[in-house]
This record gives sequence, C-alpha cells and structure tokens, in this order.
Amino acid sequence: MYEVLIVGGGPAGLTAALYASRQRLKTLVITIDVGGQLLMSPRIENFPATPPLSGFELANGILEQVKEFGAELIYDEVIGVEEAGGGFRAKTRGGGEYDAKTLILAVGKRPRKLNAPGEDKFSGRGVSYCAVCDAPLYRGKRTAVIGWGEPAHEAATILRKHDNEVYVIHSGKVPAGSELLEKLRGIGARVISEVKVEEIAGDVVVRKLVLKRLRDGGVEELEVDGVFIELGYVADTGWLKGFVELNENGEIVTDKLGRTSRKGVFAAGDATDMPYKQAVIAAAQGAIAALSASNYLRSLLGKPEVRSDWRKLAE
Repeated sequence: MYEVLIVGGGPAGLTAALYASRQRLKTLVITIDVGGQLLMSPRIENFPATPPLSGFELANGILEQVKEFGAELIYDEVIGVEEAGGGFRAKTRGGGEYDAKTLILAVGKRPRKLNAPGEDKFSGRGVSYCAVCDAPLYRGKRTAVIGWGEPAHEAATILRKHDNEVYVIHSGKVPAGSELLEKLRGIGARVISEVKVEEIAGDVVVRKLVLKRLRDGGVEELEVDGVFIELGYVADTGWLKGFVELNENGEIVTDKLGRTSRKGVFAAGDATDMPYKQAVIAAAQGAIAALSASNYLRSLLGKPEVRSDWRKLAE
C-alpha cells in the first residue's frame, strides 16, 4: 500500500509528489500525461525565479525533482476511487488497482467540447484542442479556430506562425471596432461571426465545416484541414460525484489546507474551487495538499502535527 496516491500529473500533482516524496512517504502518481494544461502553454513568464520557458520545459523540470526523491509514476487514467482496506483504492482504465492510505486529487480540467456532430469521430484526425501541440501538423494548410477571446487569439497566432490559413469561427456578434477583431485581422486571420457549427465533416480526416448562419438560417460550407476548438475548460470531476463534495461548477470543494469533504482525501489545482487558475497557484496547492496528507498520516500513528520546520522530517 502506498502512503500517498496522487491522481494527475500537472503542476499541482507533480508538486504534491515532490513534497510527499521528500517527506520520505511512499508516493505514486497516476496520470495520462506529464504537464497537463502546461503542455498547451508555449511560454510561461510568471513562474517565480524561473526564466521564460515553455510549459513542457517547466513540467519536465518538476518531474526531474520528483524522480530524484523516489516517487513512482504510472501512465494511465484513473476512472474510479473508493474506500478500501482502511484507506483508498484507485481503479484505472488500464485495469490496474492501487491502494493508498491517502489520496490527492489533482485532476485538472479538460477542454470544453463543442458537441457538434463529427467532433468525436475526427478527434485526433483533424479536430484538436491544443494549437501549441498540433499546429506544426497543419503547416501551410487551411485551419479553423472555433471560439472567441484570448484563447482563440492565441491559437490563431500560433497557427499563423506555422503559415496556416486561419478562420476564426464565432457564434456571437462582433461589435464594430472590436479590439480582438482588429488583433485577429492584424495577424492575417479571417473572422466568421454569427454562425453555428452544424457539423464537422470529412472522410478519413476532417474536410469541411458545415455552418448555419444565425441571421437568416442559411447554410454554407467551409473547406478546412484542421479544426481547433477553443471554448475554455471544465473540471474533469464527474467520476468523483458522491465521493467528495463538488460545487455547482463541478469543482472540488476544499479548505485552506487542501482537505476535501472526505477525511484522508485532499485536492489541488485547477479542479478545486480556488478561483485563480495559474500554474504557480496550482503548484502551491499541491505542496499544501502533500503536507496536509503527511500530517494526516502522522495522526493515524498518533503523532502530533508538524506546524513549523518541515525540513526536520526530510533530514
């Protein structure tokens, strides 16, 4: 049995693993990737004492520290957790079952889907949720970004840097003089507004978008090679309903020490009800959750909580 099992490998999960393993706790991280949403950030310039670098570089830097202190890492997806054997059991899509005395949920968020016909069919075959990851695959091709706001502008900018023809598809009306509209035009992107995506169509891969004009109900088609959906993110916590308390947004409710409604279960990162979603805040929450888990384990042994010098436990 592990002492600490961490679900998720973004900045929250990795930092939790760093702090837990540094306290010499037997620690396991189960994650489908290393970095989470960090992988979608081409440049991070507000992580303290760190020069500007990509999200990939930051995540791998933390991973090296995690490995140094002996935490184990398994690439799989946790699909269920339950109380078992005086602790907790996590079940994975790959069929694994892992027991631990404490859980830290650092599951992050996932891209919000468009929910249009063809979206799931062509996911990975022309439909993407990560421009920084997949833009190089469409160099010189015609692409569409579905969404609005800064995420859409960032995706369009990345695609233009790879010499892609870019259309930005927006269901709302764009007011005259819109700053975002001018910024998009400035990078050479074309904006199609007041339309609904009726279908993402193709054969083996994406070939076109079917668009319904909201002004008159007419239908038109736009030939594209790639579709990048930028509609924000939602908490990936549906499978935790009934296990820990969630708020109306599906976020895990925690206190200031990262404790959830279930004793022995902690949470950190973008999937919690902390309103500020930043890498440095997720990392801080990961550290807090790990130290709280350490104190919880001490309480099981009848030992007092540590409130001051944590270095004493690591020396």
